[in-house]
Order: sequence, then structure tokens, then C-alpha cells
Amino acid sequence: MSNDDVIKMVKGGLGEATVIQAIDAAEAGFDTSPDGLVELKQGGVSDTVIQRIMVKKGAAPAAATAAVAPPVCKECGTVTGIREINKPGQASGVGAVAGGVLGGVLGRQLGGSSHRIAGTVVGAAGGAIAGHLIEKKAKEGKTFEIGVRFDDGSSRTFTYDAIPGWNTGSRVKLVNGALSPL
Repeated sequence: MSNDDVIKMVKGGLGEATVIQAIDAAEAGFDTSPDGLVELKQGGVSDTVIQRIMVKKGAAPAAATAAVAPPVCKECGTVTGIREINKPGQASGVGAVAGGVLGGVLGRQLGGSSHRIAGTVVGAAGGAIAGHLIEKKAKEGKTFEIGVRFDDGSSRTFTYDAIPGWNTGSRVKLVNGALSPL
């Protein structure tokens, strides 16, 4: 295979990965002189393919060897976003019961002697509603959704009850199902 063959494959529309695979399988007959490299570049050949030709020829400069990607850390990633979410409170009924009892007692006192029953009923109902709402408000909170794009290309979302110690763009690592700073 020669420089002209590589240019022909590139101009024929073959993808970079296909051209590299053909280079790896071929006998090394490439011209890696400055003129040969310029000819490849002018023929539309990418730097990645040219570097592979140089590696195949055995004339790889230090820059081409340094371009080899390090192994991917599958547990490492970058925070892509943090979203604060209001979490509504859940009432268990305790607030409604307590509010109803307290409201009933107060309603009975305010109803006087002729309207004690009506005062008790109205007070209990109002107290139950107020107790329910107070309990829900007391149990409200926030959660935080953290989006992470891992180095292997996958993405996941994690939910935390407390604000995380990192920002968008921070590097993190997944350890035992939880994120930790890198």
C-alpha cells in the first residue's frame, strides 16, 4: 500500500477507522518524507491517519506516540449539571389528629355553653386541616440531581439529599455506588 492508495480511499469516502484498519493490515510501503506527508495532507488525509502511517512505517515522532489515548477509567466522569428539586412533605396523619384534638378543645371553650357541640366540631375540623398542613410543611425538603458523563461515554443521574461538594465541570469517581471527588 502506498500514499496514493490512502488518498484514493479518503477521496472515495471511506471513513477514518476503515482507512486505519487497511493501513494496519497492509505492507508498509509509505513515503513519510516531508514531501510525502504534505502530499497526504493535500489529498485530504486526516492527521490521525497520517500518524498511523508514520507508526506503521516505524518513523513515529514523539508527538504521534504521545497521541495514543490512555486507558479509559470507566468509574471516572465529569459533572454535567446539578439540579435542585423541592421535595414535598408527606403527612402521616399525626398532625391532623393532633390538630383536630387541639382544635376541638379550643372550639368547645369558645363555643360557650349553648354552642359547645358546634364549636367542638368546627374546631376539630379546622384543627385537623391546619395540623395536616403544618405536618406537610415541616417535612418538606430539597434533593439534588447530579448528572455525570463518564469517560467511557455513558451518562447517569444521581440523587442526593444534601448539596454536593462539587460544581458542573468537576471530575468525580463512582465508588461503591456513590460519587466522590477525583
